[in-house]
Amino acid sequence: MCIPHGAVGSKSNGFVKEDKPKKHIQRVSKDQFEKGDPDFIDERVSEYESKKKEGFFTSLFGL
Repeated sequence: MCIPHGAVGSKSNGFVKEDKPKKHIQRVSKDQFEKGDPDFIDERVSEYESKKKEGFFTSLFGL
């Protein structure tokens, strides 16, 4: 004989889940999206430099 899942009452352990505020990101205007943010300050210290690809033997022997 099968027992339905809802037949047994749940046992409360006293845990109360806190309601967190929903995260909302404001949508930017189409003009700002296309032209960029005029107040943006680039804080990067150095520019990106791609690493040279070394061959297997060069990295192995350190030549």
